[in-house]
Amino acid sequence: MKANPIIIGVMLLTIATLFFATAIPALAMNEELIGAVVKTDQGVALSTDSGEYLLLGQDLGKMAGKTVAVTGNVEDGVLSKTIRIASVKVLSNKDIIDPSPAGAK
Repeated sequence: MKANPIIIGVMLLTIATLFFATAIPALAMNEELIGAVVKTDQGVALSTDSGEYLLLGQDLGKMAGKTVAVTGNVEDGVLSKTIRIASVKVLSNKDIIDPSPAGAK
């Protein structure tokens, strides 16, 4: 019994489509953002130099006002930017680098 080349082609295309549909999200790069945890009308967010990112995946409401480093997948949504949290580190003053030039006051 011979295999029909059309059926084999359709099966291979289906397998390739399923592979790429599941593999590409897994390849998304984690980014680290540093900022202050703030409460907004939309929910808890991270306020950074590049804007606010709604925090997804963990409730950091109790950390409001703290400076943190958040690692996760960043997405630019239609209404807001978000970061799906993979890890969080609370930063102390010694962890934060002053970006102003030395001697400038």
